[in-house]
Amino acid sequence: MKKMKVIIDGKTIGSVEDLQRLLQTEFSLQPAHFDSMDTLWEALVWHVPVPVTLEWIHYNDSRAAIGPYADQLMNLLYEVDEQLEELFRFVLKL
Repeated sequence: MKKMKVIIDGKTIGSVEDLQRLLQTEFSLQPAHFDSMDTLWEALVWHVPVPVTLEWIHYNDSRAAIGPYADQLMNLLYEVDEQLEELFRFVLKL
């Protein structure tokens, strides 16, 4: 099976909604998956087609635009990476 690669470009993220819309589009998630970090974790673990690499580039730009949500999501993505091991790879580039 071919590994999918998704890139979050922090330079294009101006709001939490921009980031959520990108994840919705790339992973076919539903709006309800963004109700909390717990529901988003469940969606990423159970509904994202694997194997996948999610690369977040220009993280600091998105962090400046959306604040603490970026940190919360980054931590969540590392948790999903740890949970799914080689099936879900998260790469952060400041």
